[in-house]
Amino acid sequence: MIKHLGFKPDFATSAARFAAWWQCEAVDRPPVTLWLGPSRPYSGPASTHRTLRERWLDVRFSVDSAVASLATADYVADTLPVFWPNVGPEITATPYGIELEFGKDTTWSVPVVHGPADWEKLLNTPPNFDNVYWRAVEAQTDYAHEICDNRFLVGMSDLHGSFDILAALRDPEELCMDMVDCPELVAKAGLHVAEGYVEAFKRNYARAAKAGQGSTTWCPLYHPGPAYVPSCDFWCMVSPEVAERYILPTLLIEMKAFERSLFHLDGPDALRHLDLVLDLPGLNALQWVFGTGHGPAARWLDVYRRSLAKGKAVQVLAESPADALEVLEALGPRGLWLTVTDGISSAQEAAEFVQAVDRACGVGKPPGRKGK
Repeated sequence: MIKHLGFKPDFATSAARFAAWWQCEAVDRPPVTLWLGPSRPYSGPASTHRTLRERWLDVRFSVDSAVASLATADYVADTLPVFWPNVGPEITATPYGIELEFGKDTTWSVPVVHGPADWEKLLNTPPNFDNVYWRAVEAQTDYAHEICDNRFLVGMSDLHGSFDILAALRDPEELCMDMVDCPELVAKAGLHVAEGYVEAFKRNYARAAKAGQGSTTWCPLYHPGPAYVPSCDFWCMVSPEVAERYILPTLLIEMKAFERSLFHLDGPDALRHLDLVLDLPGLNALQWVFGTGHGPAARWLDVYRRSLAKGKAVQVLAESPADALEVLEALGPRGLWLTVTDGISSAQEAAEFVQAVDRACGVGKPPGRKGK
């Protein structure tokens, strides 16, 4: 197991906090993640690419520029230095034949399913990872491990699951229509690509395991074994009954690949599926993304309480230090991961916030007076 990282010498302490958090417990205080601006100048490469596609698929540029950015920052509290390979959120659909279009900050798919005949064809098509996009992700991963020198963690790519893969292959609105017109065919397609998702995860994790690094990704969690962030953005468009009948079986397939899992529940329309999520066997934690204009986190104490009551830890995406402390005061430290998304602009402010978390958790108090 990793004891320290060059960019974060106290990594082992943070890893212990995450280990307790996965178990809905706390060592001394919850993990605390926050981001400060750069404290050192960027010294990496500048893009001279002719097109966005060329820039995205330039493996060495993608890794070298990201690692140079990691080197500019200080990793306060339990914030982890993570590089994760990325060519956009539809990467798990690329083994089924889609092409990607490239924007400045993201990519999107060009649908290849246009009706029932194409769904039938998909059912007889195994995932093909020998495509330019997947090769780029694996090449980024390998090169990052090559130059890592134990300075940072190399995470896994942004892997979207079953019905998000189908939505990328078809188009979300058209997929909804297909679930009315040919639901059983779509259900079979969902199970088929769920197996492909598992293969995609295993390919990603095998590289992390070989390097002895464990699991992390775009969400900077940590576990020394296989762990990931299952999700379904598409189900904001369907009812709880449809989700349970068609989407749940695919989630159960996907989650068998993980020792630890943090479910990404995104947006108010997804909240109708909270009970289904909290009943997922083997689930360890919930990431509730309430979205812009729906905060602060303290507004959603009931969601966190329901998760904790089921034995599932929570990642609290607090809008400010005060918001995080309000949630901590209401719920106590066990099972919380406090992630502050705004309101901290200096190392001094970060230190003061961590000290406030320590005080709230009774760190440094005599035995018997710690936390709640």
